[in-house]
Order: sequence, then C-alpha cells, then structure tokens
Amino acid sequence: MSNLNTVLYPGKSGRKNIFFSGKGGVGKTSMACITAVQNAKKGFKTLVLTTDPAAHIGDVLDKPVTDKITKIEGVENLYAAQIDQKKATEEYKEKVLNDAMAKFDESTIMAMKEELESPCTEEMASFQKFVEYASSEDFDVIVIDTAPTGHTLRMLELPMDWSKQIQLKAGENAEITEEDKKQKARFDKVISMMKDEEMTTFAFVMYPEKTPIIEAYRASQELMTLDIKTQLVVANLIISEQDAVTPFYQKRRNMQLGYIQEIKNTFDKAHLLEVPMFDDEIKGMDMLNEITTKLF
Repeated sequence: MSNLNTVLYPGKSGRKNIFFSGKGGVGKTSMACITAVQNAKKGFKTLVLTTDPAAHIGDVLDKPVTDKITKIEGVENLYAAQIDQKKATEEYKEKVLNDAMAKFDESTIMAMKEELESPCTEEMASFQKFVEYASSEDFDVIVIDTAPTGHTLRMLELPMDWSKQIQLKAGENAEITEEDKKQKARFDKVISMMKDEEMTTFAFVMYPEKTPIIEAYRASQELMTLDIKTQLVVANLIISEQDAVTPFYQKRRNMQLGYIQEIKNTFDKAHLLEVPMFDDEIKGMDMLNEITTKLF
C-alpha cells in the first residue's frame, strides 16, 4: 500500500503532480483544494489547476480564479488557475491549422478541420495547457482537478503533432519541423513524468456507494494499460460514528462501512484516505486550513 506522505508530497525529485479524478459530484474540486492548501502549508510552492469547465475552484477557495495564475491570499505558496477550455480549444485549433497552411494542400486542410471537430480535441487542448504548466520549473507541486482519461493519454502517446498525423494519413512525406520536435519532446517529458510514481500521483475520489466505485475502477484499469497506477483513493462524505444518532444515519453509516471495505479490496495497492462529511459547505481558507489539520 502507498504511504500517504509519498503520494501527497514531493520526493527526491522535488516535484509532484497530483491528479484527482472521479465521477461528477464526488468532491474532486474540494479534495484538490484541500491537498493544495496542505502542500502550500508544508512550504511547497503549489498550483491548483482545474480543467473542468463546471468546476467551482474559486467558490471552494472563496477567491476569484481565472485562466491566469493567481496568488491565493491566506496561505503562503498557494496559486490557482482555471483552464478556459473553450479558449484553449480555439487557440489549439488555430495553431494546428496555421502550422498546416504552410505545409499542405486544401483537401488535407479540410480533412484536418474535420478531425479537429472531434470531442477529443477539447481534452487534448486542455492537456496541452497542463503540459505548459508541468514542463516549467515554476512550481514544486501541481494539483489538477479532473485528470485526463486513459484514452486521452493514449492519443497523446501518438506522434504529438496533429498535422503530422493527418499528413501520414494523406500519404505525404515531409520532414517534421524543429518546432514539432520540440513540442513532441515536451509532451514526451510530461507523459514520462506522469508514469513516474515518485513524481505523479493519480487519485480517485468517490463516495462510498456502488456506482462511483465501479466507475473509478474502470478508469483506473484504463490507466493501468499505460502503466499508470492508482496510488490514492479518497472515500468522501463519510458519516462519522458520533453523527449517526438516528436510525436513518446509522443505516447509512453501516452501508458506507460495507462500501469502504469494498474500496479497500478493489484498490488494495492504493492508500485510502477517509474524509468525513462536514456540516458546512467547504468554502474559504479558514475552513480549508481546519480540514487539513484534521485530515493530515
């Protein structure tokens, strides 16, 4: 089983990426913010980042968060940014097509435009933004709310330049440019960092019920095909023993305890972090500070 310190904080390399994944509504954003605050309190320069357009990272931190990196007041070393998926996708498409204009004929450009309308393009664009952050040396820890799925990562292991992929399909045989090579090297570096268990932690957040456990397990198996192991699982919204004072809550707690055992059995190589249900919405630095003190 993974040790909590090794999955949460930078090791010898001095760097750590922590990805939080899981189905909608299980508390990924809250866990990303809690983990980022904890790392910042430990003295690591930390960026919490979301690629989820519906994420409420600014609500949890109770600070305005935009697509520009912002210093979060109230905790030293803490920064946040929200990737604007629509903007990132448009920039990505524009760059790919501009690069292609100089290389290909009209029919190939049309084929590329069609390829770029695929839903996968949004994931690739968001991930490319993450690559920009991850390949810089500005932060000790980057915590990402909403990890890319296995199929996105598999696509990213293909030759990274989209125009080159289309070009191969079109039967052309031009050289890959120096810029393409640099981009490929940067992607390769980040993908290899994501496979390095010391530098990257993949975590799944779930509440202790059947559907979130099944979904998390499927996604973790997909990542396993890329040699990426799940090192942390978070069982969220657990009813504590002292709160289970009515028959209803006692029954719910007993059900949760059964599912917590199932999580332990299913993710037997990962560290399990049990997070209680709080009586208030998780919001603001005071509450985040309080939670990190209780949890860690």
